[in-house]
Amino acid sequence: MIKNITLLLSAAAFAILPASAQVGPIVGGVPLPANPGNLYCTGGTVTTSGALRIHTFTTSGTLSCGGSATASYLIVGGGGGGGGFVNCVSNGCDGGGGGGGMLANSTLFSEANYAITVGGGGGGGANSAGATGGTSSIIGGSINLNGFGGGGGGIGNGVGGGSGGGAGGNVGHSGGAGTPGQGNAGGASGSDGGGGGGGCGAAGQSVTSNTGGQGGNGCASSITGSSVTYGGGGGGGGTASPGSGLGGGANGGNNSVSGGNATNGLGGGGGGGGPSGGTGGSGIVVVSYQP
Repeated sequence: MIKNITLLLSAAAFAILPASAQVGPIVGGVPLPANPGNLYCTGGTVTTSGALRIHTFTTSGTLSCGGSATASYLIVGGGGGGGGFVNCVSNGCDGGGGGGGMLANSTLFSEANYAITVGGGGGGGANSAGATGGTSSIIGGSINLNGFGGGGGGIGNGVGGGSGGGAGGNVGHSGGAGTPGQGNAGGASGSDGGGGGGGCGAAGQSVTSNTGGQGGNGCASSITGSSVTYGGGGGGGGTASPGSGLGGGANGGNNSVSGGNATNGLGGGGGGGGPSGGTGGSGIVVVSYQP
């Protein structure tokens, strides 16, 4: 009789646990779901929103899954750095960095260990050197999805990437191309004004004068449980006034002020200089599902 009561109490205690707490054993590093067939993963920073279990990666790591189900994902590459020149007045201010490419959709996750790569932001240009582009964010394994890094802002033509960097160095230079389905092109440069970096949601602003172009807007996602805008372009530098960064992108600079650094975890582009350009923001990977 005592044994039967103990078993009943144990079963009742387990039954009142939420689904997110009903974790099966871990075999070979892969968690097995408490309910056979349900997807259940570990890795990254784990939060919940309603019935959803959310894994957020702001640094590279591993998503270890048991079971199988369709899950939503967000992948944003690192933003490109902004261009930088020693003297804007003599040489023209430079372009803002392009935002990291963004992918947001759903796909089947099954029992496996998925390598997660979070892309870093590109370095800003300085002393008449061009900026570097951001690096890609990736969900590896059988899924193999890649959000490309944003292109660097130019001291001439902008560099292509997830979204393209804005152009710099006076009139006649073109913004870098964006990757279809992930981002948009950077803006062209004007007289002493750098073009804005491209963003996920819009191209960077092209300019014809000494005012810096606005960065292209990013794209909003609520996968983490609240709406956040990712992958915006950095503002171009300008001797009259710099352009603003949008969607995680940083503001541009002027002849004496360097471009701003973009916020990490949003994949925005760095601001164009100025004496030097700002760094791009690192990217992010998020996976969300109902266990």
